[in-house]
Amino acid sequence: MDRDYIEHEHIVDRYLSGDLTVREAREFEKYCLENPDFLGSLPIPVRLKARLARHPVEATETGMFQAIPSSAARVAMEVNEEGFDAAQEQDEWHRRYAPPTPSRLLLWGLGIALILALGSIVAYAMHASELTRQLKQLRHDSKQSLLQPPASVQSYKLQLTPGQPGQATLALGWLQPPQLLELSIDTAGSRYSQFQITIDKVDGGRIMQIRRMASDSNKEVRLGLNSSAFGPGEFSLKVDGYTWRGQLETVGWARLALE
Repeated sequence: MDRDYIEHEHIVDRYLSGDLTVREAREFEKYCLENPDFLGSLPIPVRLKARLARHPVEATETGMFQAIPSSAARVAMEVNEEGFDAAQEQDEWHRRYAPPTPSRLLLWGLGIALILALGSIVAYAMHASELTRQLKQLRHDSKQSLLQPPASVQSYKLQLTPGQPGQATLALGWLQPPQLLELSIDTAGSRYSQFQITIDKVDGGRIMQIRRMASDSNKEVRLGLNSSAFGPGEFSLKVDGYTWRGQLETVGWARLALE
C-alpha cells in the first residue's frame, strides 16, 4: 500500500466508515506507523492520529495489529481502552472534512437564491420610487405649463438696457392664478417707429417673435401676454428696430422672471 493507492481507493474515508477489509485496515495502519509525515498530513482528528501512531501490541493474530471489528461493531463501540470514541470521531471528521451532502447544497442554493431575490426586490422598489417621483414632477410641470385663462390684468412698464442683462429687470414670481400681463416697452430713446419683439426662454428655446410692431404716440410698444403661456422660468426679451431699408438694429433688452 502506498500514497497513490490510499488516495485513489479512498482508504481514509473507508477506514473511518469501517468499510475496509481486515487486511486493508492493517496495511493502512502499518503504513501510517511507518510514515509519520504522511500520517501528520492526513485530515483526520488528532486523537485518531495518536492511535495510528501507536506501536503494535504483542500477541496479535498477524504479529502486527489486533483484528479490527466490523463496521457495525466499530460504530457501536463507545470508548476503547484509550478513551477513543470512534463514532464521535467519525462524525467530527465528516463535519470538518467530508464534502457537503446534497441536502446541504440545496440549503445553500436556496439561501443564495433568497439573497438574490431580496436584492432584486430592493432594487425594483428603489427604481419604482424614482419613477414615481419623476411622474409627480412631470405632472406638476404639465399643470404649470398648461394654458389657463387669466384671472386679472396687470400693467408693467419695461425699461430696456443696451446689453443683455444678467438678471431679471422685472421679477414677478410664479403668478397663480394666471394674469394677463400688459407690458409697455419704452422706446423713446430710439429713432425707429417699427420694431421686432423676440422672446426666448433663458437656457431654453424661442417662445415667440413678433414683427413690424409700431409704437404709439408715447413712443411705447404695447404687448399683452398670458403668464400661464410661458411656464416658470426666466425669459429674455429683445427689441430690434427697423431702418428705412428694412434692416434690423438692436434697440435694447429686458429680462422677465416668472418663478
